[in-house]
Amino acid sequence: MRKTLLVLGVLLLVFSQGKAQQMPLYSQYVENGFLLNPAMAGSRMYSPLRLSIRQQWAGVEGAPETQALSFNKNFGDKCITCNVMGNPLARRNKQRGVGIGGYFFNDKYGAVSRTGLELSYAYHLQLTKRKLGRSATKLSFGLGGLFYQYRFDGKDIPVNDPLYTGTDEVSYVPDANFGAYLYNDDYFVGVSAVHLFQSAVKLGDNHIADDLMMRHFYATAGYTFHLMDLVDLEPSVIVRKTLDSDAYYDISMKLYINHFWMSASYRTNDQIVGMIGVSYNQYYIGYSYDHYSNNLIADSSDGTHEITIGINFDIPNKMKRESRLRERRAADRNFSKTKTQRFKRQSKSYIFF
Repeated sequence: MRKTLLVLGVLLLVFSQGKAQQMPLYSQYVENGFLLNPAMAGSRMYSPLRLSIRQQWAGVEGAPETQALSFNKNFGDKCITCNVMGNPLARRNKQRGVGIGGYFFNDKYGAVSRTGLELSYAYHLQLTKRKLGRSATKLSFGLGGLFYQYRFDGKDIPVNDPLYTGTDEVSYVPDANFGAYLYNDDYFVGVSAVHLFQSAVKLGDNHIADDLMMRHFYATAGYTFHLMDLVDLEPSVIVRKTLDSDAYYDISMKLYINHFWMSASYRTNDQIVGMIGVSYNQYYIGYSYDHYSNNLIADSSDGTHEITIGINFDIPNKMKRESRLRERRAADRNFSKTKTQRFKRQSKSYIFF
């Protein structure tokens, strides 16, 4: 009985009051923002490959779960004078020109699943010149073409339910996303609109999900405070909204110490998110846990978990060298070394975010 009630509860959220979460909810939006904004394609000085896995309300049958595999790359001018001061996550790409990317996703909640692919194109404009070793401010515009399969699993619905069909209903849906992204070494601001066409999803003669996919809007912003070598603090915010729902937001504070980072976020409806992560050379892994304080379904679950795993390609040699210098300068302040010893000390690791 409890299992059936939980499934029906999830379906109720999806088909009636759950329009604000038709799109996957990501806690680690700063690290993998390309999933929400196509203008971020090619905005890093390297080419990031990311795998994100999210299980919402673990232990509850029919609860939302998402997997996404993404990659993007800048095909503009080569990075010759890359600057890597400050928070590694703030090191947006110092190239201008074209960014291309794509991601494959599988999103399931209750009897509904979306499986598809998005291909994105972005163009980056340089607004200011490099100055005193700092990178230029840039503005990018991106457009993503989206195609996915929308499936309704009739076997998950009780026989006496009006939505019961007894068989799977499938619809193939095209759509598009658009975004803009302003960034430099210290800050970023992004806006995007997802499901621009609000393409109708028609499933069988009953039209179970006509016009179900709503247009979603996202706004993100963050600023990096460079406290000292290897220590940086980045507050950020994301706002999510549809035309017929209230705005939902996350306010986050992230601290970076050498190869490690930790973060805490407050989300609308009294949700608290804790995150930790580590990076070494070109490898990255991050974990987040969401706690809900006023959600009956969440109270019956084992919590919400999200893992992001990444590999960065095309890392410029200058980025590696300057990152090693940051580590050496930090070590020099903690240990008394002669000039000769400092010159001989070498590090084989580097920060890469």
